[in-house]
Amino acid sequence: MNSKQKKVFICFSFKDRYTIAEPLVYHLNNYGIKVWYDRNELLMGDNRVQKNLIEGAKACDYAIIVISKSTESSVCAMEEISIIRNKYRDGSVVVFPILYEITQRELPSELKWVSEIIFKEVDRHSGTYQICNHIACRITKDYIKDLLIKKITDVSNHLTSKQYQSAVPLVNCYLNVDKDNINSRVALLYAVYLTVSPNFRVEEDDEMLCVAIKILERAFSELRLNISIDYRDLWLLENATCILFNRLTALGSSPVFEQ
Repeated sequence: MNSKQKKVFICFSFKDRYTIAEPLVYHLNNYGIKVWYDRNELLMGDNRVQKNLIEGAKACDYAIIVISKSTESSVCAMEEISIIRNKYRDGSVVVFPILYEITQRELPSELKWVSEIIFKEVDRHSGTYQICNHIACRITKDYIKDLLIKKITDVSNHLTSKQYQSAVPLVNCYLNVDKDNINSRVALLYAVYLTVSPNFRVEEDDEMLCVAIKILERAFSELRLNISIDYRDLWLLENATCILFNRLTALGSSPVFEQ
């Protein structure tokens, strides 16, 4: 099972660095999702084309494009967007367009193609946290689609080890709780995590397991602080739980578990 994250690249005008780009990177990093961010990757003397365009934009599997009224005048951003657009056309990248203090109608002609994609409009007051949940949800969804356990309803059919059977009743209870009772459902998923977590010995290179654990721990922290949680958060938590259970099915063949 490949535990490596796919590459996430963020494209933006330098004028939007502090207002939106860095908050996006911050929230995604808190989920354990690594983002190719120029400030963390480039040094004085580096070849910009090689590092930023080839190793960054051209090599990415996911591209976050922040579009604002400053984007069209940013040479670097438009070069990156051109590469990303070509990759999008040939199906080799998933694009997350974010319209920052600009509407769809105000998009310049060179950028109107992003209207084909589900996008989010934000301003300096709306924040970036929910956008990052959308991004994390898509990345984790794509990761589990080729695994044995693709959705939470698959757990009881595939988790056969007696060592982890105590988690199955909790999952069944979760599935039977009213869908609108979000706080209870989050608490149950966290209880599932606590039931199996003592057996994890997480390796640093098991990147997606680290992502799943950070997602679950962060969500429960928000619940304790009475921060509002919605259905998108719950979907993200289900994806994270599926990643955990796919690891459990590998027990006996994978070194990331204590025997």
